[in-house]
Amino acid sequence: MRVTTTRKRALALLAAAGLLLVPMKTTAESPATTPTAQEWTPAAQTQARNIPTPERYFGFRMGTTGRLAGFPKIKDYLRLVDRNSDRVTYQVAGTTTDGNEYPVLFVSSPGNLRRLDRIVEMNRRLADPRGLTPERARALAAQSVPVYMLEATLHSTEVSNTQAIVDLVHRFATEDSDYTRNVLDNVVIMLIPSGNPDGQHRVVDYFNKTAGTNLNRVYPDLYQKYVGHDNNRDWFMFTQPETRIRTNLEKKYRPVVFHAGHQAGTGSPRIWLPTYDEPLSRDIDPITIESANSLGAQVGRALIAEGKTGVQHDDAYGIFWNADVAGYSSYRGTSLFLHEIASARDLAYPVKSTDGRPLGSQDRTMRNVAPYDSDTWTLEQMVDYAKTSYYTGLKTVADSAQGWLYNNLYQVARNSLTWTGGPHAYVIPAAQRDPYATFELLDILELGEVEIDRATRAFTAGNQRYEAGSYVIRTQQPLGRWVDQLLKIEAYPQNARKCANCPLIMPYSETTDNLALLLGVDVDAVQDSFTARLERVGHIGPTPVRMPTAPRASGAYLVSPHSYAIGKMLAALQAANVPVFRSAGTFAAAGRDFAAGTVIVPPSGQARTVLARVSAETGVPVFATDSTPRVKGFQLKPNTRVGLIRGANNMPGGWLMWMFDQYGVNYRVVSADDYTGGGLASRYDTIVIADGVTKQRIVTGLDPARHPQEFAWARGVGEAGWAQLRAYVQGGGNLVAIGDGADTARELLDLPIRNVVPTNRDQFNVPGALVQNTFDPATPAAWGMPAQWPVWFYNNAAYQVTGTGARVAASYPTRGELLASGYAHGQQALAGLANVVSFDVGQGQVTIAGGEITFRSWPRAAFPVLYNSIYHGPAQPADAPRFD
Repeated sequence: MRVTTTRKRALALLAAAGLLLVPMKTTAESPATTPTAQEWTPAAQTQARNIPTPERYFGFRMGTTGRLAGFPKIKDYLRLVDRNSDRVTYQVAGTTTDGNEYPVLFVSSPGNLRRLDRIVEMNRRLADPRGLTPERARALAAQSVPVYMLEATLHSTEVSNTQAIVDLVHRFATEDSDYTRNVLDNVVIMLIPSGNPDGQHRVVDYFNKTAGTNLNRVYPDLYQKYVGHDNNRDWFMFTQPETRIRTNLEKKYRPVVFHAGHQAGTGSPRIWLPTYDEPLSRDIDPITIESANSLGAQVGRALIAEGKTGVQHDDAYGIFWNADVAGYSSYRGTSLFLHEIASARDLAYPVKSTDGRPLGSQDRTMRNVAPYDSDTWTLEQMVDYAKTSYYTGLKTVADSAQGWLYNNLYQVARNSLTWTGGPHAYVIPAAQRDPYATFELLDILELGEVEIDRATRAFTAGNQRYEAGSYVIRTQQPLGRWVDQLLKIEAYPQNARKCANCPLIMPYSETTDNLALLLGVDVDAVQDSFTARLERVGHIGPTPVRMPTAPRASGAYLVSPHSYAIGKMLAALQAANVPVFRSAGTFAAAGRDFAAGTVIVPPSGQARTVLARVSAETGVPVFATDSTPRVKGFQLKPNTRVGLIRGANNMPGGWLMWMFDQYGVNYRVVSADDYTGGGLASRYDTIVIADGVTKQRIVTGLDPARHPQEFAWARGVGEAGWAQLRAYVQGGGNLVAIGDGADTARELLDLPIRNVVPTNRDQFNVPGALVQNTFDPATPAAWGMPAQWPVWFYNNAAYQVTGTGARVAASYPTRGELLASGYAHGQQALAGLANVVSFDVGQGQVTIAGGEITFRSWPRAAFPVLYNSIYHGPAQPADAPRFD
């Protein structure tokens, strides 16, 4: 190929910028990555004869209309292949939320599988280039092979991808061809047959169980116990077992590609492939992105060549702005390759256009070069499209294995060591108001293999003095750009447009994932280098604390309300039947000042046991006084019973369940049966309405005629049940409502507030950002909160108080910049509006939070508002603590 002068100049510029990739091609100078090609021996033929085809094993071909192979039988088949093939190894990588196996398969040539530990070690060395020259890295890459990570059905209703996996495993275990030998010799496939095994059990088992009935065929509730479809939004908090299992696999095996098989709606493109859309974070290496784009082009070409039309690129999935979507692995050099295949009707039945015209967009453009040409779409096509995507991606990497290893592992990490796109370091000062938040932040970074240093002496950086014990996290390290992604103040790029005059493109997901602001940790970005005495932190643990000497019988233990670990503390004390008192105002004791909301408990052995355990787990200190403070406050109701209204398939409610289980809250999901005969008051002291719960969801619910009895809890309760919920509050119950649930509470009880946030997105748009709030820590709902801190806002409600008696615990400041991190347009419309407000209603109490203070469990700095509100409502006022 002739290289033009223009092209030569472009290549020179790329080389100068350090962006010129090593050619992804096997040549005489770069031999095949494995010493010998796999031979098709009589033993291999015998192995193949012992492995039945999927059609013979399951009784139908993968992709047969109306037929889905259940996950237990898929696992049995994969184990059978493992037993009968030396090209496949089946492992259990961990245990899921529901206690199921999380399987992972390694598929490669027998020689590669025998030396897999050595491959892992060589790839680990490539991914840390310190002391490794480019020449030595190329030589090392020539000895190793890349790992290609292939995952299906993280979203469990996207069933076609796991069905396709079955055919893929059979092919590589039994077929002798130039194609399979090339892939097996030059790639190790790390295959996750389902990223959410629990969901496969729920969704597919439910589909098969309801066959031949008049019941809905799609599983009606969360298919992951807590987070449902949000299970691909856990890539920086790492809350769920499945997330941590996959992250540990990524850390150990360092794949060059993560091929995520997904599905979209029935009206979406037949298959969507990269290139991705705007915006673009400064923190992801361009090699990673361009490698994914190149895979998209190769897969698109293969699909079109096979007559599989309806392939589209671009105009969707601007996923390289956030860590929660781009994923942890994208910052390690793993190219995230996403395919999204259009879904079938009721998971496995054909989709047919109503007018006889071909499905999907018929505009022939550069993003859709061959529009789909049929009026029907079937499960068989979905499986076939998925297999073409998988097979082509694998071949692309196998054909240029050395280049993928060198570029994505070595070069990306090498670029990180010299990266100057952000500050020199982030410093976490030693003195923090919430030691538990600091521990959780550092624990997340440690899980991600970030190098963390701690100062052994005081030092100065950026004209700021930091005490010994402060943490320093440099950005010029292999994971430094991931650190920057999680700790920087986001400034949304104004160039995220298709043209100079085109509208700004909003990201696929939220506009910030600032971990420090979400958790409530003070972190400073230091732009320039500095000198400090540092030691590498080997392991992160909670701040060491010592329990005080046990107070006299007339004394008490005291716990400050400033940490969001207060929720754990209150729940643990209640579970142990320890009386709990919270002060209504400030007071002095034990030689220090204590804030309103301080927890005061008796000096009993049981109290000490609980406090010592929770203090050790969280780093929150406990104090003691020999004289119980004579301070007014509130005696918590023993064994406070909490009900959660979430409705079926409500993800915010699922996240609340996870939070309550993690914190030990005594709760149950409210059932439709609970509304009858005054049952709410007899069962619950506090009821929480999750974000997304509307009057219609409560009144209408699931149709019992279309769903099995096991989902009767989520059926509608009608207007009578709606009235029962109102009577519960008026009769003395405590109601806490979050996000959309706040407006449901307003409607239920005719609260004296009015949502005045503009609905016109041209005037106002805050699509997932951190916005400043002013708190009144003297108000029970805001006990322990700082005077000002950002809260999560996702185009939620904000209220104008229209009547008397409202106690505003949090509001949006009237002056100054409201946006703390992310994107906001027209945010001044929030100025002075209320966010968290409490009311007395009849004999009961209501606290609403218009913002999503529990969004995916991220904004933990605001958790005290939730736990304060849950326990304060049923509490009784008292002139002093009562411990009898």
